[in-house]
Amino acid sequence: MRVVVHPSVIAGEAAAPPSKSYTHRAIVCGLLSNGSSTISNPLYCDDTKATMRICEMMGADIQQDTTIRIKGPNQLKAPASEMDCKGSGTTLRIFCALSALVDGKCVLTGDITLRQRPIGPLVSALRQLGVNTRFLGKAGRPPVQILGRGFIKGGKVTVPGNISSQYITALLFACSKARESTTIRIEGNLESQPYVRMSLAIMDQFGVKTRVSNDWNQILVPGNQSYQSRHYEVEGDYSSASFLLAAGALAGDVAVSGLRRRTLQGDAKFLRIIQKMGACVRFASDVSVKKDDMNGVIVDVSNVPDLVPILAVIATQANGTTRIVNAARLRLKESDRLASISQELRKMGGDIEQVEDGMTIRGPSRLRGRILDSHRDHRIAMAGIVAGLVADDTTVVRDVECIKKSYPSFISDIRSIGGRVELIHDNGIGG
Repeated sequence: MRVVVHPSVIAGEAAAPPSKSYTHRAIVCGLLSNGSSTISNPLYCDDTKATMRICEMMGADIQQDTTIRIKGPNQLKAPASEMDCKGSGTTLRIFCALSALVDGKCVLTGDITLRQRPIGPLVSALRQLGVNTRFLGKAGRPPVQILGRGFIKGGKVTVPGNISSQYITALLFACSKARESTTIRIEGNLESQPYVRMSLAIMDQFGVKTRVSNDWNQILVPGNQSYQSRHYEVEGDYSSASFLLAAGALAGDVAVSGLRRRTLQGDAKFLRIIQKMGACVRFASDVSVKKDDMNGVIVDVSNVPDLVPILAVIATQANGTTRIVNAARLRLKESDRLASISQELRKMGGDIEQVEDGMTIRGPSRLRGRILDSHRDHRIAMAGIVAGLVADDTTVVRDVECIKKSYPSFISDIRSIGGRVELIHDNGIGG
């Protein structure tokens, strides 16, 4: 599928989609809980559907409509077939660790993009805990086989903090069910710390306790804990809402409901960043963003890497120079996001210099409509569509099926706030 985007004036209101990160975590807590849990306002997208499918393969009973009702098994079961995580890195990493709790063999794999993403440091951590693992293809990448003994003993484990916070989240879930306490030592700076905070917070809400050192270099996870079933409501997603808010900052005025002012989501920082650049931001019962003159800034994205593609689009329209720093991990996402967004915005006339761990963007640039490649990366696709709203003429973004990975209603939401976009299926029929 492709999207045709016409220059647009943005005005209107939209609801933030539910948080993908919290939906994943709530489903996993439900899998590990005693009894039945209910999750309201969940996000149904390709990634969270992958998590639910694997929960069912491991013995969970799941019913879904506007809510998710999940009852976990007494003991996680070894799936009868490969655990296909599709394109979800979160699913792969969490269930790689949880597979150690299974008495039997688990094989985890995914689509072509996921099979290129690193999992070596997590597998190394599991080996430190005595788990039998084997890569079935390229070393350090899925598919990976886990031969579980039905339990993890616990102990001490070291994991790098600068590659993926999902390694730590995965260990937190698995080690909370270990026979003994586990000390997770984090090597180097913990990047994307807000995601680990989110994991710790939701575990606490399900009755599981942890202790974090003051310097965040060590987490103690007591073993043999029980998750208590409960009702959990998923809050709105700042990561996805940033694309709607950016449309307002660039092309008019938008209000987005469903975002909590007090949140652990790191990507809530988006509002402070664009406010610092000069956008008019108001937080009341909803969040409204209005176009205004913006100026370049320096942005450290070590804790908010998912914001980089849309921040790059905004920076092309800001006066002066914007520097995005500490973004090297973006080269290990669904695509090399530093290269992907730089390449596509340059096609449109953006002045972007890419460096190893970030980029420098000089603006404002007059963006011209071009044919853009999504690189089969949902955040690149959505950033390209927002860029097309402020281009001089028509923009086409190809291969937009990937948007369903995180934000299936994105096209309809952009239309609802005035975006002139057409969804064209491969058979030529619009949608």
